[in-house]
Amino acid sequence: MKRFLTYIVLICGVLMAISCGEDRTYEYEEKTQHNSWMHKMMLEHYLWADSIADYEPSWKSFFSKPSEFLSQLTKQSKMNDSWSFVQIDTLGDDPHQRGYFNHVESYGLDYVLMNDPTGQTTKQVVRVLTVYPNSPAERAGLMRNDFICLFNGAKFTSNNLSKLQKGVARQLEVCHVAENEEDNSLYWQDTVMVSLPASEYVEDMAFPVSRLIEMGDTLVGYLMCTRLTEGPVEEHVTPHILYKQSLDNIMAQMKTAGVNEMVLDLRLCNYGEIDMAQRLASYVVSPEALGTTFVQTFWNKNHASQNKSIPYDTSVGNLGLQRIYILTGRYTQGAAEWLIHALQHSMGEENVVIIGLETKGQNVMTSEVWHDFYVRLNPVVAYVADGDGNYDYGAISPAVEMDELNYLELCDYGDPEEVVLNTALRHMLGLISQNDSDLAEESDKTAEEGDVE
Repeated sequence: MKRFLTYIVLICGVLMAISCGEDRTYEYEEKTQHNSWMHKMMLEHYLWADSIADYEPSWKSFFSKPSEFLSQLTKQSKMNDSWSFVQIDTLGDDPHQRGYFNHVESYGLDYVLMNDPTGQTTKQVVRVLTVYPNSPAERAGLMRNDFICLFNGAKFTSNNLSKLQKGVARQLEVCHVAENEEDNSLYWQDTVMVSLPASEYVEDMAFPVSRLIEMGDTLVGYLMCTRLTEGPVEEHVTPHILYKQSLDNIMAQMKTAGVNEMVLDLRLCNYGEIDMAQRLASYVVSPEALGTTFVQTFWNKNHASQNKSIPYDTSVGNLGLQRIYILTGRYTQGAAEWLIHALQHSMGEENVVIIGLETKGQNVMTSEVWHDFYVRLNPVVAYVADGDGNYDYGAISPAVEMDELNYLELCDYGDPEEVVLNTALRHMLGLISQNDSDLAEESDKTAEEGDVE
């Protein structure tokens, strides 16, 4: 019995030495420092900071992944906040990814998985939606509306679809669909083998396409905008192209040419800055609105001094338009929506004709807060309202709803025959009206869509 008690004392001594003999405070601080810092910053900067002020995260949550911890905080606001985000090791993260196009490393294309459009097989194929300039995909000769049937001899499924986003060099089997004039059936017209180079950084040009389109006495300006930023922030971009200067040059050319209608393509525009949105809006808004309020911002009570009323810029060469057409798609959000809502308020909804899909509904702005090189917090910090202070606009619905994926032909962006742009041009000429039934009849050319990523 005495020997048993001796063992108990020894075991207790060892346990006390293990638990108390080593100070592990710094280890715990290191493992929780990011989330502790994030909690503090959210209470300071978050637009809905009041809604999380009384929330006390459990001690276990401070050991979770930063993205999971942020999700716990934003859920407490009950504002359906899907816009705040945190980046760990930002060299590998892309918060503004569009589908399968990754700004950090990419083959430079976006695409969708769908069923065989000919109906001849049960296999799935990849339909190319966008090929970005100066990318491996463009150098390989891939084009919008190509169908990729195989990669390295393998069929596509939802499980391996991401292999076309980035990676090593690949061999692709590219096919094209044609229509039989006798019975309108679809068939595979040809098959081409394409060598796709390894993925790399692909610069996301802010204004990849601009052109003038003549329609009788009407001269239409077309501009595609993929992001509303003044210039790339990536350090390795050479030369350092200023997108603000590019926009000014494009608009100067359109003003000199005397455009009297404008189509602004925002289908790929999913982020940007308020100053750049202001500049673009100042070019295309009706002249009567110049000098009035473009947008207002409303911050939380900690930063109420940052509330601003931002006017349309009278210094730019306004185009003198009374109407504008805007193309929207599955990626349209953020700064693009601020611009659309502001123009609708300033010009009237009937003069801001939207063609395409409903937008995402981001009526707020985020702002980056740094902790160190590896952690960047981007909380929602302010509402973006129109000139009357209205920020309760949510998703913006189109006047003419249409999804390009329902159509057989997808021409290049800026081509007058490209299906969404062509709809805007026909509407402009009075050939179709809002929700025209002819649009529905012209769709259904492709097979039922499969997994859309």
